[in-house]
Amino acid sequence: MKAIYINPFLKSASYVFEQFQLPCQVGKPSFTTSPFSGLEVLTVVGITGDIRGQMYFGGAVSSFLQIVSSMMGGAPVTALGALEQSAISELANMICGNAMSFFSQEGISLDITPPTLIVGNQIEISAVKMSVLSIPIILDKNHLLEMNIVFED
Repeated sequence: MKAIYINPFLKSASYVFEQFQLPCQVGKPSFTTSPFSGLEVLTVVGITGDIRGQMYFGGAVSSFLQIVSSMMGGAPVTALGALEQSAISELANMICGNAMSFFSQEGISLDITPPTLIVGNQIEISAVKMSVLSIPIILDKNHLLEMNIVFED
């Protein structure tokens, strides 16, 4: 997978989390095998256009409760109700949308699908015939998220 395909997602994730005063550390991207784990909360956004694939953004419920709290100006968030789930979907939408803007600056025309949110235990994702690039994202040194970028081979 070319760096031109990775960098827009790295820049976008950092930018979006900064908007909510959530400094993050983006870990070293690495290729992973399929199937891979989605942890407890997973958003899926399809990517279409010059390149086809998906972005999977997952983490523990506790991590997403912290993120949603920050998105809501610090209001306490204790459960993943409809409003909180909508915020998580919007977060994935913002990360992918910003990444698409970075791609367009490189002359790559892409679009995204509306996010799908999946909540459960031991979620397993299979990306058949696709390269899976896993990018760890650490918030506040306590919350680990995983962004998986999957492009068609």
